Amino acid sequence: MSETIRLDGIDGIDRIVRRLSDPGVKSIASKHLNMALITLENGAKVRAPGDTGRLASSLTHEVRTAGSDLLGIVGSNVMYAPYQEYGTGLLYDGPGKGSGKRHWPPGAALETWARRHGFASGFLVARAIGRRGGLRPKRFLRGAWEQGKGAVIAEMNKILPEITKRMAGK
Repeated sequence: MSETIRLDGIDGIDRIVRRLSDPGVKSIASKHLNMALITLENGAKVRAPGDTGRLASSLTHEVRTAGSDLLGIVGSNVMYAPYQEYGTGLLYDGPGKGSGKRHWPPGAALETWARRHGFASGFLVARAIGRRGGLRPKRFLRGAWEQGKGAVIAEMNKILPEITKRMAGK
């Protein structure tokens, strides 16, 4: 999944970013970002479509640093996750929507599901999905963000007071 959600407009975020080279400040920011990501991950797990629960159980979060930036990532490493999130074909609503790009699921992404449900191959299922116009998007990650963004912003707003206390030596 490569959709980026920026947290702009949070009180004092610019001052926090400038101070991220301080390890103590980075630790405080990382702690709160991690808490926010747990909220999003749990929301996505509840929303994830499930046949076996593999997609939901594959959802995880990670806090990364890139220079002085902190990045929070929630996602999945299963092959079919983007097709479930964004849909396919005429119903696709992900990055590049409206670009004229057809976005069908590859048969390999459906192979295990197809065999478990009595189909000869994932290709046959992919073809049937294509013939009916595509797979409807499930929006489990974006839905988790839409529902949880208030809690995420509230968690991020806890960073500045903690940093201020630290800098004041309290």
